[in-house]
Amino acid sequence: MRRTLFYAALCLLAASCGGGEKPAPASMAGDQPAAIPAAMERVAEAARVANAIEGLPGSADSILKAAGHTPESFERLMYEIAADSAMSAAYAAARVK
Repeated sequence: MRRTLFYAALCLLAASCGGGEKPAPASMAGDQPAAIPAAMERVAEAARVANAIEGLPGSADSILKAAGHTPESFERLMYEIAADSAMSAAYAAARVK
């Protein structure tokens, strides 16, 4: 089940990388500059976890736990990344090929 969840999240991200919403201009985004580093840290975290799970799929539960995630919280993080084209592009670049 964990592997299915992981691959479903990857498929979702792959589908979202082709386009999507454009980020709001800085003048309309309020405190966006502070939010960008935090968002990119979540992207880096997701990529680290996904890379680790890909390397050791049988240890997915322990990898998620060590990263402070449950399967559900990691899935929410993946959906958050997939909903933002800049985050999706950063995630794709951070993934080990």
